[in-house]
Amino acid sequence: MSKTTGLQQLTERPDARQLSEQPGLRQRGPRRRPLLGRSALALSAFIALTTLAELIEIPGLSYSLMLGTWGLGILVGLCLLTLLSLAVALHSYGADQAGRARMTPGTRLRVATAALLVLATAITGGIGTAQLSYVTAQGTDVDILALTGIGQAGSAPDLEPVVLNDTETGQLLRAGIWYPRDVDGHRLTAQEVRAAHPDGVPVIVLIHGGGWSNGNRLNPMTRGQADWFARQGYLAVALDYPLSTTDQPTWQLAESRTACGLAWVGAHATEHGGDARRLALVGDSAGGHLALNLTYRQALGTLPTYPTDCGGQVPDIGAVLTEYPIAGPAGFHDNPDLVMGPFVSERAERYTGGAPAEVPERYEAIDPVRLLRQVADAGQAAGLPPTLIVAGERDHVVPVGGARALDALLSEVGTEHETHIVPFTDHVFDLNPGSAVSQMWRDRALAILKETGLGV
Repeated sequence: MSKTTGLQQLTERPDARQLSEQPGLRQRGPRRRPLLGRSALALSAFIALTTLAELIEIPGLSYSLMLGTWGLGILVGLCLLTLLSLAVALHSYGADQAGRARMTPGTRLRVATAALLVLATAITGGIGTAQLSYVTAQGTDVDILALTGIGQAGSAPDLEPVVLNDTETGQLLRAGIWYPRDVDGHRLTAQEVRAAHPDGVPVIVLIHGGGWSNGNRLNPMTRGQADWFARQGYLAVALDYPLSTTDQPTWQLAESRTACGLAWVGAHATEHGGDARRLALVGDSAGGHLALNLTYRQALGTLPTYPTDCGGQVPDIGAVLTEYPIAGPAGFHDNPDLVMGPFVSERAERYTGGAPAEVPERYEAIDPVRLLRQVADAGQAAGLPPTLIVAGERDHVVPVGGARALDALLSEVGTEHETHIVPFTDHVFDLNPGSAVSQMWRDRALAILKETGLGV
């Protein structure tokens, strides 16, 4: 054999096809890094931890309950993701030539991912079931499609007139007006409303939340509920009020200008087809706080003064319907939550001009529980309009202790009221106005309105 031939034999390599044809030999390709599998595992671990935080308090993660308003959509998405993950994990198993089960590379990652997603789905489904059980126990017939949030955002107001150009705060305050809709959802004109209801329809006045320092009549929660009331045949009016800033506390002006808005409604409801003699207040969070305080001040005869440009008198409040109200301003400031606490404390200090230890008299002056006690001491508690309070047991923004204290005093002084502290529920449960808890609030609100003579 020549040297050339020997070198050729030494340097020649069998190609992949030749190797595959030789029994007992298998080609080894470059090892793939399971980056995708590890990323999927990390994501599923985060999802599982987030859902676990809905059961036990985990700072920074437990706020996922606020997204629980979209529970059905999240649950469906989790179910699909879990099924896909399970299918991938099962596909990772194969059999060797002897028929014995074997695992392909990355199988353990895929199995772990599927297991975590199964856990997340189970927790989310369990929490949704607990909410639905509470809601249905109150007699609410849940609209399954509405749970998804489809069609629940609410339309923009039909009109947005200026209520007051507030020179004292430099803020332009408007009202959002939603005209009643017919059975097909078509907007009625004021003339059409009058034709069907010669005396006008009842008026729902909505006061938005936002920690007294942000938001307006177009807040998602306010808009969704206003649109819904209009579809029930009411004239819905959402009011702006001056927002506090670091330079201008508005703890007095917010109540004054909200009273101004109510006086404006009293002066203008008729031209929009409403009857201000039949009026109810709706408020969420800071708006619930303002609604409660104005109701109690009206009973005491101590409504704040407001500019004469607003109109005549504040109409009698026939019902006050609240969602997660700030019923204890000092407790709101002292929120112990590690993440939300500093945020809401800043809002409370911006509104009042200081902490409870610095301006205790201001916190006392705006405390609904203290005002209610004054109403009771004046012998007026039994004559207060009926009150609805719905709050989340796991509210991280507005501690639920304030709602519990107000409920206890309402019971003590004999005021007609209804309170629901809903399990596994956080703040802004009506971010999707069609959520299960929001549907219950709507159902109970409508029942109270009808029982009070404020039905359409």
